[in-house]
Amino acid sequence: MNNNTLYLIVTIAFMVGLAVIGLLISKGVKSSEDWMVAGKSLGMLPMAGTYFATIISATSIMSYMGYYYLNGWSGWWNAAGTLLTSFLAALYFARKVRQSECNTLPEFVEKRYCRSFSVLSALLVVLCCTALLANQITGATIILQTFTNWSTVVCCIVLLLVFVVFTSIGGMKAVAWTDTICSFIIIIGVWAIAVQFLGRVGGFSAMNKGIAEINPEFVSGFSAKIPPQTALSWVVTWGVCNFGAPQFVARFMSAESPEVAGKSQSLTGIGLLIFYVPLVIIGLCGMLIHPGIEKQDQVFTTLVMHEVNPISGAIMLAAVVAAIISTADSLLLLVATTFTHDFYCKVKKNVSDSEELHVSRVATFVFGIGAVVLTFFINETIQSFQAKSVTLMGSALAVTTMVGVAYKKANKISASIAAICGFITAVAWYSMGQPFGLMPALPACAVCFIVIMVASQLTPASANDTADPEVMKNLFGE
Repeated sequence: MNNNTLYLIVTIAFMVGLAVIGLLISKGVKSSEDWMVAGKSLGMLPMAGTYFATIISATSIMSYMGYYYLNGWSGWWNAAGTLLTSFLAALYFARKVRQSECNTLPEFVEKRYCRSFSVLSALLVVLCCTALLANQITGATIILQTFTNWSTVVCCIVLLLVFVVFTSIGGMKAVAWTDTICSFIIIIGVWAIAVQFLGRVGGFSAMNKGIAEINPEFVSGFSAKIPPQTALSWVVTWGVCNFGAPQFVARFMSAESPEVAGKSQSLTGIGLLIFYVPLVIIGLCGMLIHPGIEKQDQVFTTLVMHEVNPISGAIMLAAVVAAIISTADSLLLLVATTFTHDFYCKVKKNVSDSEELHVSRVATFVFGIGAVVLTFFINETIQSFQAKSVTLMGSALAVTTMVGVAYKKANKISASIAAICGFITAVAWYSMGQPFGLMPALPACAVCFIVIMVASQLTPASANDTADPEVMKNLFGE
């Protein structure tokens, strides 16, 4: 049996296993709330597992590894923001979001602020998350084509069937439990290769000495390519903008209680740290083991195909497939529920629960196909495309969500103006070529925060009249 056959067998076995689990769990899906947020029943372990596996995507494994390979230790700032999200969530925000008793981020926006802001946010979520889903399909296609002769079209069709069938059957509950399984496979995979690579280069100290000889900046906290302002931008892009990414906020809403939502983030933070340490080690060791790789998204496939023994390579491949499937099915679930719950049910009156569930499943197929079509138009690195999508959502929704659960005076006028200003700032910053080495998330979130705080002071108390009394009570008490 050659290596390519082994990789294919492992991949197929893993996909079949996930499908079986999804079928078993789907027997408990009886309502739209079961499908969207697992009936708000997730405990500590599935909460931590689903959040971890959702955030560890094709970007995290494939593109991040290449980023570390090309930039050294300073590249690790992109992981710092992800860790910041879990810290802030564990400290305060996950618990508060769960207290709102909402099912989706646009629903929270509507009940905390107003319907018009909610409709616009739902449209932004559907567009950006479909783009994120296309990014996952792109990453998975790159992986499949390394050990098969399949065309891009065939890869996309296979992946679409796996994503759509699994998500449409089991919803959030199936996603959460299979995510938890995927989380363990991901961690085992990256550690297996990290240990193997460290042994080949002579250990941790030898690794650092070797990359320093290639470029002294590789062992520094900052570099010419990643100065302090760029590092800070990475922290804000993932650390703050993730709170405007509904695939993560939906996890908080699915917890069985506000306390579980907060405490689970402590476990997630530990899991993320355990993951990112071996990932950067693989990238750094890769410089010494297989020098000369120029394209960021090709580092992972090159190292696995040429420098890893077949068993470890199979495990790592399963880890990547796990990451992509877990993130893709989460995004597909999110897009379908957002379209149905926050758009369809607003346009068509008196939608029954069974009709909402049916439309959600149909939307899963439709947006899945749309994401596949979009993959043929992506012409940048997986990491860059992911950052843009998260930034555009986060520039409008992250600060307004965080302030919305923490500051009672925030209202529909201040939040709407702040979201527009944040989004325009992000778009303008991208169009100017990201001046001063700052990524758009930093100025966009800063503008959004300043505007919402100032405008909340200048607008009358009546601007909060459209806020749902029950949600306001849940968040701020009597």
